[in-house]
Amino acid sequence: MNEIKTRSSRHQQKEHKINRKRVASVVGTSLVFLPIAGSLLPLGAQATEVEAQGEVSQQAFIDSIGYSAASVADANDLYASVMIAQALLESSYGTSGLAAAPNYNLFGVKGSYGGQTVYMPTSEYLNGQWVTVTEPFRSYPSYTESFQDHANVLKTTLASSGNYHYSGVWKSNTTSYMDATAALAGRYATDPNYAGKLNWLISAYGLTTYDSGNTAAAVTSESSVTDQSAIGQSSATTTAQTYTVASGDTLWGIAERFGISVDQLMASNGITAELITVGQVLQVA
Repeated sequence: MNEIKTRSSRHQQKEHKINRKRVASVVGTSLVFLPIAGSLLPLGAQATEVEAQGEVSQQAFIDSIGYSAASVADANDLYASVMIAQALLESSYGTSGLAAAPNYNLFGVKGSYGGQTVYMPTSEYLNGQWVTVTEPFRSYPSYTESFQDHANVLKTTLASSGNYHYSGVWKSNTTSYMDATAALAGRYATDPNYAGKLNWLISAYGLTTYDSGNTAAAVTSESSVTDQSAIGQSSATTTAQTYTVASGDTLWGIAERFGISVDQLMASNGITAELITVGQVLQVA
């Protein structure tokens, strides 16, 4: 039986920092805030060039985790949109050291995974004050395992009464993703605004596309968004056997372009995580 670990009130303690342009990434869920406040919160402020660049990189991160989230969520009666929104919030758009390679821990889960652990500093509220301590966190081979482990928590954690602690998050027990985010509030996190933050992220980035159960549809949507964001940027170079990744590319868009599957593309290039970099040369035939 999984131990129930409700998030602390650290979100509330640091809420006043939400209006800063950028917030430092902190390991774990409770102190991770949105990296560019103007991009995340509907404040009505005019975007600067830096913020616009931030939007592109944020969308690229969503593209990199979307396939894993959709696949895992569909197999576990969960909303991919909610899982992606949680990943964005918990990992500060993948910019935290814990979420980045080689750890791929999107949800700040402590402990060990497959014998792999990484020790990182994190802030804890102990004896009435904030202190920095070094804690063990799970290190995953890729984002897929991080999503699967998170799904296991949402599907198998038992409450003291014998009921499943997160059953209110399951698709079969809800009418929409908003029911699921409401069920997470007060259970997964003590932040009273947790559901609202997730709902805003889902709406702002159109994450319900991933809830269709059809990952191909999500991929098509990703490619469309990415192509638009890449307008005016450097074009890619293509040869008969290889493809050089350009800004805004995704694995799924490349695979579709060359008529191959994402799995085939990943296997041909030894890729274990859905993440590619500009200038990377991929075998496509």
